[in-house]
Amino acid sequence: MNIGDLMDRVLGFMPQRSVFWFAVGTFLLSLLIQYLNHWLKKVTKLPWMLEENQRKREEILQGKVSLSHEQQGGKK
Repeated sequence: MNIGDLMDRVLGFMPQRSVFWFAVGTFLLSLLIQYLNHWLKKVTKLPWMLEENQRKREEILQGKVSLSHEQQGGKK
């Protein structure tokens, strides 16, 4: 048995070339769509949805809550 026969036996289990390239193309298309979806979500995100702005908002709210408690305590 020579190398050519061995290669034919091993590669005989693989799908046809057109099926293989269709699978590769489908995989690349799905990766492209996934990347595009992620990019569009990032671009169209509103400012209040950003995590950095959420943290700043929480800090501001905590500051206002503590200030309002101090002001109420001073009035009593």
